[in-house]
Amino acid sequence: MGNIEVGEVLWFKMKFKNSGATAKSKHPYLIVEIDKTLNIVEIAQLSSLKGKEYRAAFKSNKTIYSDNPMESVIYEDSIMQMDNTFKVEYHSELEKYKQTQGKLSKEKLSDAISEYRKYHEENFIEEDRQVYMSQTELGALNTKA
Repeated sequence: MGNIEVGEVLWFKMKFKNSGATAKSKHPYLIVEIDKTLNIVEIAQLSSLKGKEYRAAFKSNKTIYSDNPMESVIYEDSIMQMDNTFKVEYHSELEKYKQTQGKLSKEKLSDAISEYRKYHEENFIEEDRQVYMSQTELGALNTKA
């Protein structure tokens, strides 16, 4: 299978909702879990904090700073959106969606995953915001002009 790990960041277009809304451009997604038994990769969308600093106050967002220590997988301070569940089929071609090398630093990754899991345990995620995309769907969406 593909050579991807929890803590790495993948960049692609993804459905935002099961009702059909899709991203118009590629977004970064932090890998928060890989379940090889179920053949699923769970990811959390990242978004730049620049110009949207107010969003850091939302309980559904987790701020991840790009420095202290300097991160190789994010270029700027970001927020991780936790009010949805994104899953993609685990396959070898996921590796081609990595635009950066390395993983989020150990302490920040542990904190981010802990916050993500806690949010999901304590908050209801609407069915429309529990998105799964197969290898075929992901590939088709990311090869469109």
